[in-house]
Amino acid sequence: MSYKIAIEAFVLTPATRATLESVRADRRLNRSRIELHDGGLPGAVAYFHQNHTPNLIIVEEESDEAAMMAQLEQLAEVCDPTTKVIVIGQLNDIRFYRTLINAGISEYLVAPVAADALLAAIDAIYADPGSQQKGKVLAFIGARGGVGSSTVAHNVAWAIAQLGDDDVAVLDLDLAFGTAALAFNLDPKQTIADALANPDRLDATLIERFMVKHDDRLMVLGAPANLRAFPAIEPEAVERILELVRPMANFIVLDLPHQWASWVQTLLIEADEMIITAVPDLAGLREAKNFYDSLAEKRGEGAKPRLILNRVDPSKKTQLTAGDFKETIGVEPLQAIAADPVLFGNAANNGQMIGEVNKTHKIVEQFRQLAIALGGRVAPGARKKAAGLDGLIAQIGGLFAKKPSG
Repeated sequence: MSYKIAIEAFVLTPATRATLESVRADRRLNRSRIELHDGGLPGAVAYFHQNHTPNLIIVEEESDEAAMMAQLEQLAEVCDPTTKVIVIGQLNDIRFYRTLINAGISEYLVAPVAADALLAAIDAIYADPGSQQKGKVLAFIGARGGVGSSTVAHNVAWAIAQLGDDDVAVLDLDLAFGTAALAFNLDPKQTIADALANPDRLDATLIERFMVKHDDRLMVLGAPANLRAFPAIEPEAVERILELVRPMANFIVLDLPHQWASWVQTLLIEADEMIITAVPDLAGLREAKNFYDSLAEKRGEGAKPRLILNRVDPSKKTQLTAGDFKETIGVEPLQAIAADPVLFGNAANNGQMIGEVNKTHKIVEQFRQLAIALGGRVAPGARKKAAGLDGLIAQIGGLFAKKPSG
């Protein structure tokens, strides 16, 4: 859910105000405008006698059924026909609920109402029932430049596609220095810079022509191969591309440049999963903590940034440990990818993924576990085959994969 709507809420109790504050801060309504007022349902009636109604009105009311219905009739007289209304009340009665729905109220919630319940109600009102399932967006960024975030993003994308059930799109948003096309040994005729230059003329057919297939499951929208002056990236342009790519893929992997631009921050906040890649040294720890502290609250509960450690070499006594990162940042690394310069160097030089260079290497299993942890689905029949290797890896240890609940 990511809507751009205007919401006016009229509350009576501190608990409901706190819920609305949480909803207002939630990343899923990052593009929406939410204003809070006191006064409940009577306050809404008085306010909209003098002001235009927004897309959605949320009102709290503590009166009985007759008084509430009378107030809602007054509100209906000043509402635009397209305005939706959510009522929060004290009456827990199915007959009353049906009466409100039949009268045109979009949803009725019994107080106290949790933020998740209110967000679900908004989603139910504005979700398009005819739209295709949207692709899950995974945004990858390095805690610092040169830590291998792009390599991790590409190999995770490839691993998700290899699991067998999901189509994956890789969008290389590092216009100046992106390597996705090189990494997958592709030669795109159009790039993401072309798409961003004229977002208004994009449609599903054109964006599909811009995408280059790596195989039956994975496609890439690469960055330009040469340096030139690029126009400033607007969040709306990226949003348009995502809107068109979502119906084409179950997963959209964003390979983001290491820069603190407003459009990068917007993508990091709104992505379904945000993944920080860091190397296990002091600078990596500091920058990973900076990312986490800046974005964790904005992303909200249940959507905290994920952390991956890259180039982990236990023989190097100067490297920090996963425990050091967990103690300092408060989040356990999702995975610790072993250092293997020869393997990664061969893959990069050949335009291949790690699993294409050496399908039995333990790092391939690390990327597979990452793919599963981020939502990738194992194809039927593949689970049993992989179970023996999973058990062996678990016995050996060294993995930090953590599967999300639900």
